[in-house]
Amino acid sequence: MLRIFAIAAALVSAQSGTVTLPSVDIQRDVEAAVTLRLRDADSSARVLGVSRVRDQSLPMGRVTLDIGAIAGRWPRARAGVPVRVSVDGRVVRTVTAWVALSDVRRVLTYAEPASAKSPVDALRLVSGDVDMICCDSAVAASIEALAGTRLRRQVRAGEPVLRSDFEPLPDVAERQQVGIEVVRGPVRLTTVGTALADGRIGQVIAVRPDASEHTVKARVTAKRMVALDE
Repeated sequence: MLRIFAIAAALVSAQSGTVTLPSVDIQRDVEAAVTLRLRDADSSARVLGVSRVRDQSLPMGRVTLDIGAIAGRWPRARAGVPVRVSVDGRVVRTVTAWVALSDVRRVLTYAEPASAKSPVDALRLVSGDVDMICCDSAVAASIEALAGTRLRRQVRAGEPVLRSDFEPLPDVAERQQVGIEVVRGPVRLTTVGTALADGRIGQVIAVRPDASEHTVKARVTAKRMVALDE
């Protein structure tokens, strides 16, 4: 964003041959530029404030401001905005104005803390107002949209429910009771045990049969089912 200042609007010192560009003019232009960029990005975030920068003492001439690009993830809670100050087309200095943003929305949140690997069916979710400027991941639209998943991380009460918080449920989950199939020629036996690790169909995991104190290696064959390898 480029803005041209009329020298008559600035504070001119005839003795020193300089012009003073007020801080409030820089802040106003930065806020306008950031607001425009948020709108172009279809973001619901808004500017809370722009940090005060010093008044700029400049050589006499045609003063322009160029609001530069913001580096890193955008939008975010606080960001530095580079502002190039030019006189008669020549950059005389660059200043940084810090902007604070907010994006409060009503979203799905965790009603209570939960540990990693908790299935979505075990969670209690409620609607709440959250400043989503904190997060760059999409919010889950509903609990139905998360069917068949579990948490991939520990969460706290009041945090927004993000789609990136979840992963698909494994075919066999650690500490889950499973059926263990044992095949010896024409003989097919089935017993039960406890999975000692997560596993998907085709993977080999450790299992402890209920009737034994020893662990065995078994291949996941279906949901909550494993087979002892020969």
